[in-house]
Amino acid sequence: MFKLVVFFMTFSLMCTIPHTLWAEEDKQSSADLAVANILFDYDFGSEFASYRVDENGFVDLIMASNTPDEIFSEILTRMQNHPDIDDVLSSKSGPACKVSGW
Repeated sequence: MFKLVVFFMTFSLMCTIPHTLWAEEDKQSSADLAVANILFDYDFGSEFASYRVDENGFVDLIMASNTPDEIFSEILTRMQNHPDIDDVLSSKSGPACKVSGW
């Protein structure tokens, strides 16, 4: 009987504690996926942007210094309006992009 009680107590703890950790990881991975999808919509997105997503879905985005203002504004607006992204801190202070046509 004692083993059964210990089993159920351990099982219940295992079910409740990791659930909060999964929720944080889920928020972070959802925001990360959202940023990746937004950047994918722009050719060579990985060439002119780098970012970090924290566990709360907050994005720190650094764009290339020669990113056109209209593209920078579009990307920033899409990230700010995305439901999976909590907030965005962005700048155009990265190294210049070597994509032709800019």
